Amino acid sequence: MRKFFITATVAVGLCGVPALFAQQGSDSVRQAQQALKDKGYDPGPVDGVAGPKTHDALRQYQHKENLNANGQLGSETMDHLGVRSGSSGTQMKEAGSNMKHSYAKGGKDIGHGAKNMGSDVKHGDVVQGGKDIGKGVGHGVAKMGEGTGEAAKNAGKSVKNKATGDKKHQPQ
Repeated sequence: MRKFFITATVAVGLCGVPALFAQQGSDSVRQAQQALKDKGYDPGPVDGVAGPKTHDALRQYQHKENLNANGQLGSETMDHLGVRSGSSGTQMKEAGSNMKHSYAKGGKDIGHGAKNMGSDVKHGDVVQGGKDIGKGVGHGVAKMGEGTGEAAKNAGKSVKNKATGDKKHQPQ
């Protein structure tokens, strides 16, 4: 049981590693925030930081536009908002941001499952504890997978734009 707790703790700790590489202040996020504000949504300050208000405004906009209402600024949402794709550097920053947010959410789900498991085991219900940690890991990894997919798309665009010299996606 002790080995399990150590493994769970290490797994939750590793979820924060991508956050170290993510960068804030993206031009595309700033443009999206302004577009959301222009359309009557409140993304908070237009500062290039995709905080909770920006994610809420994105979810509301995505829901109204029949998009995947995940609160993330993916390419489909950017196209709908009329936000131009960023430079290859901006797209890499967005990939980092995708990873940061999805891994943070996934880590919280895993932590919640571990907390529930600890409570169940403390009260002698080991089977329910196993189920709780399984649910937490399952939900957490699903969120991480979504963010990793978005990050891979953004990184792929960045590499393509850099390799082909696509001028419309290069910094002005």
